[in-house]
Amino acid sequence: MRTAPLAASLLAALAVAGTARAEGGTIAGKVEATPAKYLPETVVYLKSVPGSRPARTHQMDQRGMQFLPHVLPVTQGDTVKFLNHDHVAHNVYSPDGEGYNLGSFKEGEAASFVFKKTGVYTQLCSIHPEMLAYVFVGQNPFAAAVDAKGHYVIKDVPAGTWQLAVWNAHKLKAPDRSVTVAAGKKLEADFALKR
Repeated sequence: MRTAPLAASLLAALAVAGTARAEGGTIAGKVEATPAKYLPETVVYLKSVPGSRPARTHQMDQRGMQFLPHVLPVTQGDTVKFLNHDHVAHNVYSPDGEGYNLGSFKEGEAASFVFKKTGVYTQLCSIHPEMLAYVFVGQNPFAAAVDAKGHYVIKDVPAGTWQLAVWNAHKLKAPDRSVTVAAGKKLEADFALKR
């Protein structure tokens, strides 16, 4: 009977079509800032993308009297685990959004927080006031902090037309851009941030 091979061929074709639909595109580019010293505290992100995905856990370390990474993009509902690899006790707190204080913890210990609201959360240490970092909580996972030269890459973006925006801790601004992403393709989008 020929039904079984035909059914198998049909299922294989559907699987390939489903994979093609699920394949995302990439948005990459470069951000320049005036003044340039404020560039490292910048995130490029898509404003609103429908759908959801399982919550993830990210890590932010305290090492060398710094929060690492300095800027951490996450998605609403994600958890950040704050580690301590310094030889001294640290504290993690934020006055922003929901506001929290995770108390102090020693080398090798950790504390976690679930970010339920979108926004930017300043990360501070009450023991070492010079320590500063940011957790950028987006509506969706399509965000990237820029590197030291201003480059960013956002992968697996669903095909469609989206609003691409930039956040900067020092309130440097650039207009949002409408971008159309095609499955399996790379799109270049640059920004110039100014006051």
